[in-house]
Amino acid sequence: MWSWIQQYIVDPLIKLMGGGLVFVWTNFTTVLGFVLALLIIRRVLTEKRNPSNFFAWFFIVVFFPLIGVPLYFMFGGRKSRKFAKIKKQVALSAEAIAEQSLPKSGSGLQDSFAREGNHFELLPDGQVAFERLCREIDQAEHTIHIATYILGKDATGQAIVDRLAQRARDGVTVRLLLDSLGSWNKTRAARFKLRRAGGQVAMFMPVLPIQSKTSSNLRNHRKIAIFDNYRAITGGQNLDGRFMGATEDPERFVDFSIVTQGPAVAMLTRTFLADWAFAHKDSPADFEALLRYIPKEAGNSTTEIITSGPDVENDPLWEQIIRVIQEFKQNLTIITPYFIPDDVIFQSLIVKAHTGRRIRLVLPLKSNQRLTDIARYQYLRKLDQAGVDIQFYTPRMMHGKLLLADGKLAITGSANIDMRSLFVNFEVAQIHYTPSDIQQLSDWSDRLLQDCIPYKEAIKDPNILPSRTAESLVHLISPLL
Repeated sequence: MWSWIQQYIVDPLIKLMGGGLVFVWTNFTTVLGFVLALLIIRRVLTEKRNPSNFFAWFFIVVFFPLIGVPLYFMFGGRKSRKFAKIKKQVALSAEAIAEQSLPKSGSGLQDSFAREGNHFELLPDGQVAFERLCREIDQAEHTIHIATYILGKDATGQAIVDRLAQRARDGVTVRLLLDSLGSWNKTRAARFKLRRAGGQVAMFMPVLPIQSKTSSNLRNHRKIAIFDNYRAITGGQNLDGRFMGATEDPERFVDFSIVTQGPAVAMLTRTFLADWAFAHKDSPADFEALLRYIPKEAGNSTTEIITSGPDVENDPLWEQIIRVIQEFKQNLTIITPYFIPDDVIFQSLIVKAHTGRRIRLVLPLKSNQRLTDIARYQYLRKLDQAGVDIQFYTPRMMHGKLLLADGKLAITGSANIDMRSLFVNFEVAQIHYTPSDIQQLSDWSDRLLQDCIPYKEAIKDPNILPSRTAESLVHLISPLL
């Protein structure tokens, strides 16, 4: 927007009125930037943000106002009050319809739902996940609901859209929910194809704030695919060739997904429909039958579904992670592609490590986000000193998200161990309690470790560690990454 004003209004005026206007315009933008910076700082203070979040915005807005001010208006809101109120009303309406059929878990956490009698299946890589997703689409009898952060404009994305379009033509109800930022400028043709075939598509939250009255910072990062309201695929894999595909790819991100079949899918359906109703401007009452439906039992797995996001009071997923870290007895493994913890998680890990508990942290040696790689070393250095076993996965990008505690509990889903996932994004997680399910996830973790090197060995390479100057600068804005 700013570049458009500069190109089509400001520059022609300067040429028309002469170079003297340059001085006036330069001073005007400086003063305007300073005034807006003060207003933003006042707003950030009234929002009672986490101190690290406040100082990150303070640094950018005060010292780089021409960059910081537009960035704040696009990405500055954590829990935009008006947006959160509207989204929460939709979620509460869906909950009210479903509440008699969907009992809360005994965990005391909001927006959590635990059920026995589910079937669990691990999809260990992108090729297996793609094949299973395609098969589920082809075999769905009446309903396909898919939410994803990224829909690729590549062979993988096109193959999935072609299948969805065909099923829509077959008379199957197809609803595809895309995040506007994750799928920005990639999906116009795909959306047109699916809608023309009779499917429905909704975009979650416009990217530019001028398109809505909310913050572009609030993204739907959930990955949920539900078939016939009975089977679901969840995890961290997007519908994109970097995450999954029909053939093996040595550059594909290492990741996995989970198939869940049975009563727990009811909560995933509720989560999807609440997001869909908000994005598509529908009423949850339109989906009353679906919201009340609980699938029959399909196995012996117990799983708990937790949703987290700006429409949820408190931060239930973060609370659960804190609880696991503080209560595990012997072994804890955390696998995540990005690691920028808040102070509570960070200090909890250090305290537990000091008590002699074994903590293993597995990260990609080099992720696809350079800034997050730089930001993590402030934390890794201290965790290593505290005795945490830090392992770097070396062959390629590792995108898996998994927490394992004492062989008794595992957490999977869409969230990373960073402040954006835990406090800003809409995320969904599953807690697994059944020993056989946890064993499969532990085996996946063990295979990953075969291609890892210890932190101390990795940092011997002078090209791995960033400079202290770069590290310090990025650390200032790490709460915003």
